[in-house]
Amino acid sequence: MALGAMSVPIRKLSILVLAIALFLQSSCANEENDLWLLISSYEDSGITPNDLATFLTAHGYNAKPVRSYVTVTFSGGKEVYLTPNGVSPRLADLWMTAPEKPIGPVRVSFDEAIKKDATYAMSSNPEFVKSISRSVLFPLMPLGMCYEGSKQLGIIYTGLGHNMTYMFHPNNPGHEWVLVEDGSTNTWLAVDSYYGVMTTGDYYTAPYSFPRFELLDLVNPLWRIG
Repeated sequence: MALGAMSVPIRKLSILVLAIALFLQSSCANEENDLWLLISSYEDSGITPNDLATFLTAHGYNAKPVRSYVTVTFSGGKEVYLTPNGVSPRLADLWMTAPEKPIGPVRVSFDEAIKKDATYAMSSNPEFVKSISRSVLFPLMPLGMCYEGSKQLGIIYTGLGHNMTYMFHPNNPGHEWVLVEDGSTNTWLAVDSYYGVMTTGDYYTAPYSFPRFELLDLVNPLWRIG
């Protein structure tokens, strides 16, 4: 009798514990939805983790900036994470686990291909000079179109199987030209899209040289007028 009498309170206690757990889960879910609604109601392309944490704190959330993201702790103890998303919709992206992002700037690999103030040895191989000269009908482009001209030279010489590099001099009237490698001697031959093969020394050195045309965007400023 005593054991049977105790089973009813135990069942009631179990039901109460389950109800509390469900309530907490429901409450946490509501908090997640409310947080999502809040960050979806605003946009700020320049917001930082510190700015985001201040904004969320002002709206009643327990928010703390942690390096490149913000941690929000709900009333039930669950944590979620937000990262400012720039010009994308909403103020931030929502994460279930802490996003592993580097601290501070990270050097990307492709810009290491850009050489500064490099000088290349000029080829003196007459057969190579003749071959490169006859591969293109010059002028390939009118004066003043050196960017497009060097791009086309790159397409042509690469298509013929040559290794090449682009030369860029911001203050030189030539602006941009290419060097084609003479693989037999590890030397190079400069080619201007208007003048053709160049044998003067100033065409074999430049402030910037790089193996792919698109890398020009990393050294040539793109200005906007406000």
